Amino acid sequence: MKKLITILIIAYLSFTINSTLAAEDERIIENENTLKVGVLLPLSGKFQDTGKSFLKAIQLALYDISNKNIKIYPKDSKANSLDTYLSAKEFEEEGIKIVIGPIFYESLERLNEINNVTFISLTNRTDNIPKNTIAFGINIESQIDALEKYFREIKISKTLLLSPNSEFVKQSENIAKKDLLKFYRVYKYDANPKKITGDIEKITKYRERKQELKIRIKKLEKSDEYKDQQELKKLEQMHTLGKVNFDSVVIIDFGERLKSVLSSFMFSDVPNDEVDFFTINQWFDETFFNESAMQNLHFPSIDLNNLKKFNEKYFETYSEKPNKVSILAYDALGLIYYCWINNNSQFQKNQLFNKNGFKGLHAEFIIKENLSKQKLKIYKISKKKFKKVFN
Repeated sequence: MKKLITILIIAYLSFTINSTLAAEDERIIENENTLKVGVLLPLSGKFQDTGKSFLKAIQLALYDISNKNIKIYPKDSKANSLDTYLSAKEFEEEGIKIVIGPIFYESLERLNEINNVTFISLTNRTDNIPKNTIAFGINIESQIDALEKYFREIKISKTLLLSPNSEFVKQSENIAKKDLLKFYRVYKYDANPKKITGDIEKITKYRERKQELKIRIKKLEKSDEYKDQQELKKLEQMHTLGKVNFDSVVIIDFGERLKSVLSSFMFSDVPNDEVDFFTINQWFDETFFNESAMQNLHFPSIDLNNLKKFNEKYFETYSEKPNKVSILAYDALGLIYYCWINNNSQFQKNQLFNKNGFKGLHAEFIIKENLSKQKLKIYKISKKKFKKVFN
């Protein structure tokens, strides 16, 4: 990205607005230059809290933009493909050209049947995206791209790729096939937490290294030489002998299972100060601070400082915390607004594909084909803080 375009500049001032203020101001008189933005989110049902948080983020962006020629039109996707399609069809009939949403990948199923409407979906999935949809979530390709750049800088070369033998297998296999990052070995482990340690022991050759230690100790015990006795004292404090044949590990997992995998590496005598550990799809989970196995864990993510500012402003406005990815909805409206205001108050889809890219709150990004490619930063967990190690 040679020249980045800032899509929204925000003054973080203390203020309070009603959550419905930005969405439906009936006093605004529509004209041919009015920017009409559809919003397609789950506003009822199981995922309504997520949808409402995204809607509030969009309303916050609308307030910050402060242009009365912009109107948003929320509709309920109900987090299923049928209701998403029916609402999208209504947008098409109403002449709305650009829509923020839906959130979930499963809701995209029938969007190819909609004409003359572009959808900015918040999904992070990138496979089989409809032609009229842009996947705006923090996708795995952007994360792996950030890791690849960081790996080159710190000069690590023997990287294992690990994922559970479940829902992430296809995702990890796609990474390996696309050759986004060259992996030394690719492994799958059992998704059952009770079996994870056994799988990690096999991957790290823990039993073999433990046996090598026993053999060496038995040999040294037969010697009376001073140097052998000194080595023996040292080995008696160890659990295995010999280093593993890799220098880094990328784990495609999250939550408690990720903790179990990292703990299993520690139990298998692979310390996190000798091997670099990485994961993806993390959003600054502070519960990791209390887990010794999570120390020095690296992950690619969005701009933490901007995320904190957004979260603070959201809380000041609504007296509640936002969904962890609501910032993407905020930037989606900023992107649409920038394209509209810089095209004589006319929205055209091709403006979204500006080859110079954009700079949002969450990250710098460029849209190619139907995918947002973000320039992410690398953070690591260190001393109960998220430390940025690569910009």
